[in-house]
Amino acid sequence: MRFLLALLGASLLMATPRPTPNDFLVVPGHSLGHLQLGDNANTLSTLGKGAYGDAAMQKAWGTWYGRRPANGMAPSELDVYTAPQNNDVDHHTVQVIRATSPWFHLANGLRPGSSLEAIRVAYGKLPLVATFRMADGPHHLYDDMAHGIAFETDTTAGFGCCQALIVHQAGKLLMQNYLPMPEYLKQVPSAR
Repeated sequence: MRFLLALLGASLLMATPRPTPNDFLVVPGHSLGHLQLGDNANTLSTLGKGAYGDAAMQKAWGTWYGRRPANGMAPSELDVYTAPQNNDVDHHTVQVIRATSPWFHLANGLRPGSSLEAIRVAYGKLPLVATFRMADGPHHLYDDMAHGIAFETDTTAGFGCCQALIVHQAGKLLMQNYLPMPEYLKQVPSAR
């Protein structure tokens, strides 16, 4: 009987899909985990109901929160911007993806929590494209427009720690969205 229970338990463990490294891989100008730029906005329904959102003129931001960590810190946040593709109001696509979870990482290892110094070693001195105030203080956006990746950092511009990775269309400035990200983030209520 113990053997059968052990066999059943082992089979359940093997049947449970385990995350692979690619589930958390960030590809600049392309994807964050399984979310891809250019995907139909309807694919976001697999994430469940969002915690918050804002929409205007056929364009929208949506926010989802992860589980609150045991240490009481804020849960990770996923923000997705959708808009009509090529002004086709019947076909909305994912155009910007922002994540604060340190599980998401670039192939070079950069992730939320990486230092701005480490980002500069990998990407050179990126232009500072925006500074905005959040509940924990000022945040700064450094954008590699050519590759489609931006880094949101905290503290003083020029120093600090990565708070979020942001994937956007390569060759397009992150701040060219109709609903700019900093203004949206200021509206998002804190996770409970």
